[in-house]
Amino acid sequence: MGEKDITEKTLESYNDVFADILNALLFNGKQVVDPNDLEDQNPHSFYKADGKLRELERDVVKRWKRHNIRIACIGMENQTDPDPYMVLRVAGYNGTEYRIQINNLPKGEKPYLFRTKHLGTGILCGAARTGVPVLKCVADC
Repeated sequence: MGEKDITEKTLESYNDVFADILNALLFNGKQVVDPNDLEDQNPHSFYKADGKLRELERDVVKRWKRHNIRIACIGMENQTDPDPYMVLRVAGYNGTEYRIQINNLPKGEKPYLFRTKHLGTGILCGAARTGVPVLKCVADC
């Protein structure tokens, strides 16, 4: 892991910084997310493929709760160099989180949904260096 990546993760792990980033980028500077409403979530999840246990690790992931009500699970993924498969990686992270929610839901509760917002330059549902689309976007990613 590069030094820049470690620095970004460390900075974003602070609730006040995380909330400031969300408020600036998602809510046009309006103070919607209070740092006290954020809880750290485990960035590690595991899956089995080809008979081997494999790990997924998000950069930073937090649960946003207000008055004991889960509002959202928000993850940040940093890229020094654009990864043409990032959209697929994020889909894997989100799928794992849905499975965790489903396995631990109290009776009568429903899982909260994810919405992925691309906060950078380039194409999220993009093309590799070859120009071949990774996947076709049919809706807002």
